[in-house]
Amino acid sequence: MVRISDRLRTVAHMCDKGAVVADIGTDHGYLPIYLVQEGIAPSAIAMDLRKGPLDKAKKHISDNCLEDKIQTRLSDGLEKLSENEADIITICGMGGRLIADIVTKGMNVITQNTTLIVSPQSEVGDFRHFLVSQGFTVVDEQMLKEDGKYYFIIKCRKSDESVRPEYSETQYEYGWKLLEKRDRVLYEYIVKEKAVNEGISNGLKKDESNPTVKLRLQQLSKKNNIIMDALSYYD
Repeated sequence: MVRISDRLRTVAHMCDKGAVVADIGTDHGYLPIYLVQEGIAPSAIAMDLRKGPLDKAKKHISDNCLEDKIQTRLSDGLEKLSENEADIITICGMGGRLIADIVTKGMNVITQNTTLIVSPQSEVGDFRHFLVSQGFTVVDEQMLKEDGKYYFIIKCRKSDESVRPEYSETQYEYGWKLLEKRDRVLYEYIVKEKAVNEGISNGLKKDESNPTVKLRLQQLSKKNNIIMDALSYYD
């Protein structure tokens, strides 16, 4: 059995059992292998832009005797994926802006029957804005800490609703699903952000007459308001 990180295991167990999964940016192919070995997915498609990682994925798939269950494709994002070919598309280990770009370019193969499970490593708030603007509904969101790093994992689908929901900036920043369930890992993350934010603010206050510093302090104050609003969910 292949050994995978806690982050990828969380992604795997957010996949609906029996769904065909296309893993974009598969790297070494560990996620598709795990999905098939655990009986979560009957088959999978491992896709990567780079030949080197894809060759490694092919070797790992072969080593686990899964060539008949897992296809490999050299592909720029969703370029080599057809509509309805996969029930679930996973995109992990990239910045939010890059994932948004991949989703935008591949929108022609994403239908209301397609589930996206994504783990943006940066610009997470902006990415949630992107999802809502493109008509996606967040079905679930999980958060975990691994090796000192925090990871957000978002499961979403295209919505058939014409009216898009409205969320506060706090909900976009920290995830309305996580806030609703008072996620404990998120709480730890927010408390840490509060300490960092206050530390930077206190360090800058001695130069607050400087226009650039003044602007930065205003930004930090706005961020602090969002942080305090997020913490109010846990009262």
